[in-house]
Amino acid sequence: MKFWELTSAFRTEHENLKTVFAKDCWKKYSIAYENLDSIVANQDRDILDEIIPLQLAKEVCALSKLKFYLYYQAMPHHLYTGERAHHEDYEMLNALDILLRFGGNFIEEALEYGMAYVSPKEIGADIEVLDVFKVAQMGLLAFLRTTNGPLKNGERLVSLDEQRSWIVQEEPFILLNPYAAQLKRTQQIQQGIRQYLISPLKGSGKPKETELLKIDRR
Repeated sequence: MKFWELTSAFRTEHENLKTVFAKDCWKKYSIAYENLDSIVANQDRDILDEIIPLQLAKEVCALSKLKFYLYYQAMPHHLYTGERAHHEDYEMLNALDILLRFGGNFIEEALEYGMAYVSPKEIGADIEVLDVFKVAQMGLLAFLRTTNGPLKNGERLVSLDEQRSWIVQEEPFILLNPYAAQLKRTQQIQQGIRQYLISPLKGSGKPKETELLKIDRR
C-alpha cells in the first residue's frame, strides 16, 4: 500500500492516522502527514508513492470503523462500500480483512469509486496465511486459505524457504455467538478460509500474515 493510498483511504479517520503516526517508529510518516498538503501540491512522488510497511498499514486498519461488502460468487469478486440488492452471498469485511486478503490499495479504490474488483491470490497447492492469533490455553489460531480442500490433523506446514515449520493440530470447534459470527465463518469456508490450531516447530513462532506455506510431503 502506498503512502498516498493510506492517507486517502482513511482521510475521514484523521485521528486514527495521527494516533498511529505518533509512535516513534513511524516518525518519518508523521512528518510527511503534517506536510501532506504541500507534498500533494508539489506532487512529490518519492513520498506519495512510497510503499509503507505492512505493520503500519495493519495498525491503521485495525483502528478503522469502515465496512465493506464482498460479493464473492463471481470472479473477480466485487467489493462494495454498501450492501447491494443482489440475491447472492456476500461477506462483510473491515479494512484489515481487505489489507491482508487483497491489498490495501483496494480500500482506497473501493472508497473512491464505490466498488473495486478483487481476486484472491493465486496460490495453487500452497496455503495462504491471512492472520494468526495467540489464544490463551489454545495456542496459535491461524486463518489459512487453501484451494485443495481443508488441511488434515498432523500435516506439517513449512515456509517456502523450508526454514520454519508448523504442525496442524486440528480445526477447532468454537461456539460462535452471535449469529453474525457463525455466518461469517460459513462465508469464509465457502472461500476456502478455515481456522486451524497450529504448533510451531524449530522455534518458528507465528507464521507471517500474507505469506505462503506449503505442505511437507516428505
